[in-house]
Amino acid sequence: MLNEKDMSILRTIIELYVGDAVPVSSQRVRSAGRFRMSTATIRNRMVGLETHGFIAKAHVSSGRIPTDEGYRAHVDELQADAVRPTGDGLAAMRGGLRDDLDLTGVMQRTSQLLRALSQHVAVVYGSIVRESRVRTVKLFRLQGSKIMVVVNLVPDYERTITLRLSRDVLEDGISAAERLANRLLSDRSLEDARRLLGETMRDNVTDEGIVLGEIAARREDVFSEPVAMELCFDEPGAMLAQPELSDPRTLRLLLRILNDRDYLTAILAERRRNDVEVTIGSEHRDETLRPFSLVTAGYRMGAARGVVGIIGPTRMRYDLALGLVESMSRELCAIGEERF
Repeated sequence: MLNEKDMSILRTIIELYVGDAVPVSSQRVRSAGRFRMSTATIRNRMVGLETHGFIAKAHVSSGRIPTDEGYRAHVDELQADAVRPTGDGLAAMRGGLRDDLDLTGVMQRTSQLLRALSQHVAVVYGSIVRESRVRTVKLFRLQGSKIMVVVNLVPDYERTITLRLSRDVLEDGISAAERLANRLLSDRSLEDARRLLGETMRDNVTDEGIVLGEIAARREDVFSEPVAMELCFDEPGAMLAQPELSDPRTLRLLLRILNDRDYLTAILAERRRNDVEVTIGSEHRDETLRPFSLVTAGYRMGAARGVVGIIGPTRMRYDLALGLVESMSRELCAIGEERF
């Protein structure tokens, strides 16, 4: 835990370095005008910060730059005091998101506004849950004690799943189970289908009961809501001017992330927390992401459950990123309550 003086020096180093990407000397820290201490004292405190891993020398004779641990200490301090967009930025955000747009249009507009305000890559992921009803249930006997369950839904969607029964059931038992399933579940919502299976099959030990009991045990999978995935993001734009992206390796990694929609979707799908979540550089499990920081927050907008966020170099204005992402998440939730 850093004391206030060391935290203040670290905060100043981060602000200066984020501003111009130039390693920070003790003289620059003192020139920022916040400290009643000599350059030598500041230098000694910087040595302590370096020893504890919060800053590092860019080169042997250069000033210091923040490390991922330094940024983490800074972000932890900011979490309770993020900068919210105000004035024209907030008005543009609120107005732009309330144009006459459908759900996908709101997500696309969100990524555009967030990129413009942050100057980083903005990403908006949404899993749009469709409200469906059961049309038919079809059962097919497979080899041994396995059966295949095919559920057809309205609107058009088909889910197929293979189950293993506790014992082998003859064809007549499979057919009886199919007829009973359709009597119980046809034209029911998926929520009702799950509830009815759980209640009705509890004590049924007939052949059809054995079959439907196994389906009931897996009802959360068999009768889960179908999901349509949406992923919206703009081109990197102004972020390409960042010094970090002059390194061809870092640029290639960013383009790899953005060109692989399945990969990016999988990363964002894991980040469903409603509050703001920040992963900095080396904190990422995947090496591809380690040159970057990811700031995200969950949102709920009508049938969509998703994540809005910013991808940028570890040298980013975390105060602004936290505020923008949190505010955008709140706006999307508010729009969901108003319109969807």
